[in-house]
Amino acid sequence: MQPDVSIRTRRAAMTALFMSAGLSSSGYIAAIIVAPLIAEDLLGNAMLSGLPSAFTVVGMAIGSTVLSTRMAKSGRRSGLVLGYTVVAVAAALAVIATNLASFTLFSFAMFVLGAGHSANRLTRYAASDLYESKQRGAAIGWVIWAGTIGSVVGPALLEPARVFAMWLGTVETSGAYLVTIVGALSAIGVLRAKMPRLASFNASTSSKAQYSSISRLLGVPEMQIALMALVISQGVMVLLMTMTPVHIRGAGDGLGSIGLVIGAHAFGMYALSPLTGILSDRLGRVPVILLGMAMLVGSAFLAANTPGHETMRLTVALLLLGLGWNLGFVAGSALLTDSVPDIDRLHVQGFGDSVTWVTGAVASLASGVLLASGGFPKLSFVGATFAVLPALLIGWHRLRKSPVVGPD
Repeated sequence: MQPDVSIRTRRAAMTALFMSAGLSSSGYIAAIIVAPLIAEDLLGNAMLSGLPSAFTVVGMAIGSTVLSTRMAKSGRRSGLVLGYTVVAVAAALAVIATNLASFTLFSFAMFVLGAGHSANRLTRYAASDLYESKQRGAAIGWVIWAGTIGSVVGPALLEPARVFAMWLGTVETSGAYLVTIVGALSAIGVLRAKMPRLASFNASTSSKAQYSSISRLLGVPEMQIALMALVISQGVMVLLMTMTPVHIRGAGDGLGSIGLVIGAHAFGMYALSPLTGILSDRLGRVPVILLGMAMLVGSAFLAANTPGHETMRLTVALLLLGLGWNLGFVAGSALLTDSVPDIDRLHVQGFGDSVTWVTGAVASLASGVLLASGGFPKLSFVGATFAVLPALLIGWHRLRKSPVVGPD
């Protein structure tokens, strides 16, 4: 927890974090929805249409470490502003790449965009700095809830952005990246205007000490379970979500249906975050993680049995996918923060997010291959299989009678 933070300062910081997260997520969701569609158009097939999204998550993995290091030295606000600046530049590059029909340049732009957007994901840890363990889950949940703005605004702006892009005489799908630019610049403005400067933790700057700390902490059951929850939640969610727009368009539906399904999914990811945080504070991190994994399994089986033209069933499946991600991600983030001392926190958080985003990148790349080789059912069944792993890890620790605890 940040030392000597007044109630007024805490409220100002939470307001700035909430607003900037909501604004930036609107642009990111708009960008990520159209990325596989642009890739498919540029390549002429769906086999590698998940590649730009994979580059995005690789960028997030690298950006998490870079921005965490920046935050350890200069504070959270400095790192967040830097991240959103990178997002705006990358989105402009994506517009250029789309209109030049350059898949290579577009993939690079998505990589850079992901590196910048890691700031949005690290915002939840900035919120957790402000509170003790028994309120940490709720703080994380409230900031993630800001993504509800993105889940509604991002998909809703796809059609107006398409029309505006056509009016400008550019490729219609590039309009989504204009939304991304506006969202990132707005987030920067909010942080500069409202976010107070807070002291950063006096974390170690020795790379050897950081490595030793992470190696030691990886032996702690809570650390293992937290990382597993984050990795599986993100991996399964990305695996199914990335190829859903391609699955829908392949059945003959367009951006309207895609926006509805992905909008419902994003709503599930964010809308109940405050409740999820409160539940993880009161019931414990592990029970909430298990509930999330059960939802991921259920959503995957429903998606596996739903054709691309059945929009309402896909909407329910993707909504459940978002809810499962939310439960695992919020509780996993809180458990990860609980499991480490303050001096190691920023570096462990950066490490945790890097592992999480690398997993997401692999899932994104694998999604296109699985879709092309076995269709949406095969892809969904693979996701369901992985979603069982956290429960197996938790059961293994309980059989070994390892002390798996919740919040203080």
